[in-house]
Amino acid sequence: MDLNQQMLSDLADQLGLEENAQNAVKAAVDMANGFKNKNDDALIMEIRKLKKIMKNDSEQYKKQIAALKSLRTVMNDEQRKRLDLMMMLLEE
Repeated sequence: MDLNQQMLSDLADQLGLEENAQNAVKAAVDMANGFKNKNDDALIMEIRKLKKIMKNDSEQYKKQIAALKSLRTVMNDEQRKRLDLMMMLLEE
């Protein structure tokens, strides 16, 4: 998936981070780069930790889930499968 700066800024806006969108974009890129070389088991553990944090604010959680789902349109089949697994873990 090739996300450009504008797509990341738009995603930050959807997540309610518009006040500090540039920092949010940089943080998202840094976080994504940190996950690049992790295996599936390590990613699942990270997703479960993230879920606990996200669920602290139910309204923000709903926005974040919607934003993640919107990424499906720019993903290839393999990426969609991984996103679907991640969404299943976040929504369980």
